[in-house]
Amino acid sequence: MTLKTSSKTKSQKALLAEDDSLIRELVAHYLKKLGYEVVEAENGAIALEILRDKTKGFFDLVVTDLLMPKANGETVIKQAKARGICEKFIVMSGNPIGPREVQKPSCQGSRYLEKPFTFRDFESKLHALEKELVAH
Repeated sequence: MTLKTSSKTKSQKALLAEDDSLIRELVAHYLKKLGYEVVEAENGAIALEILRDKTKGFFDLVVTDLLMPKANGETVIKQAKARGICEKFIVMSGNPIGPREVQKPSCQGSRYLEKPFTFRDFESKLHALEKELVAH
């Protein structure tokens, strides 16, 4: 019996930046279940290093915690956009000010996901984001 994944024909690649190892492990599982190859970063600085590494190429999705040590999620998003590496972002946070931050113009093409969340919440945000980008 195989794990049900999304109906995407090719594997997509996601960068996951999250400093909490348990949340990172859970979200990596969600992404893999949805058909993504996952590159993990345990903080914002490591995520920025990955974005600078030309051998990593393009990411179909960046999932980042908003508040992390060494570099925050907004910095990760700005770098990914500036380098043309990704246009689709999910920003996670347990911080109630997150939605206002994510609504800034620099974060267009993103969805905010408040912690804690379920697989269904995550999948719903991802599908809404994909739908928005197809419409543009």
